[in-house]
Amino acid sequence: MTRRALLDDAVDRLAAAGIEDARRNAEWIVEEATGADRAALYARPDVVVEPVEVALVARYVARRASGEPVQYVLGHTDFYGLRVAVTPDVLIPRPETEEVVEEALRRIRDAEAPWVLDVGTGSGAIALAVKHERPDAEVFAVDVSAGTLAVAASNADRLGLDVTFVESDALRPQFAADVPPTFDLIISNPPYVPEAERPGLQVEVRDHEPASALFVPDADPLVFYRALAGHADALLRPGGWLVAETHADLGGAVGQLWTEAGLVKVEVLPDLAGRDRIAVGRQAAPTNTRATRGVA
Repeated sequence: MTRRALLDDAVDRLAAAGIEDARRNAEWIVEEATGADRAALYARPDVVVEPVEVALVARYVARRASGEPVQYVLGHTDFYGLRVAVTPDVLIPRPETEEVVEEALRRIRDAEAPWVLDVGTGSGAIALAVKHERPDAEVFAVDVSAGTLAVAASNADRLGLDVTFVESDALRPQFAADVPPTFDLIISNPPYVPEAERPGLQVEVRDHEPASALFVPDADPLVFYRALAGHADALLRPGGWLVAETHADLGGAVGQLWTEAGLVKVEVLPDLAGRDRIAVGRQAAPTNTRATRGVA
């Protein structure tokens, strides 16, 4: 079988299964199985593939056709220029989260050797992107799940990026005691999808990604944003920034919550699609009593 025939067959099978953008998914699968990049697939379509490669593509296509996200099928995704391993233990990083990272980095652009805390790190994508862009930063990453932290730590080791990982629950009042004070930036992509929206989500998300990283109670969809604001006094230095991804329909509510919690310069910024996506607030005054690393 040639590369062209292998690719065309994969496209047909995925399209028949109703997979959106079947060709691009098929290209990713064939690239992974054969080691040929996209340019090579089309520049040399008559190269004969090995039987083991045909079998591997068949397995990948079957998994993808069942609704499993292609990132889990391949075992990785790209985020902020980094190849990040992903498993069903972690949420798949989205392109819009790159915009959150970009905004956060802008807020600490002038900070010397900033301290950064990523709350709910998942695959570690946010923390690793920050460390890659700011090698001088001291980066801590927290998650409630040991399995998730294992994935994140493996990514850090493979990428050669020095991030400190901590197992802790941001919803615990004692959370701030589990990490050192104080930070120039807290960044987070917390769970924010109300449970009521679960039935309407794509099968790839609803049935395959970790529910604990996605859903919040309908009665309190702002629970994590309230927790983040509540920890700001203890964990943010004066002038430090809190930046978080938000649900497009909840951005205004997050901004109001953070303002009422005492954060200043609160903004809710749109993503490239014009949807409320990035909540930003700043710590106004030195209200915490914990050690501050000598920061005035």
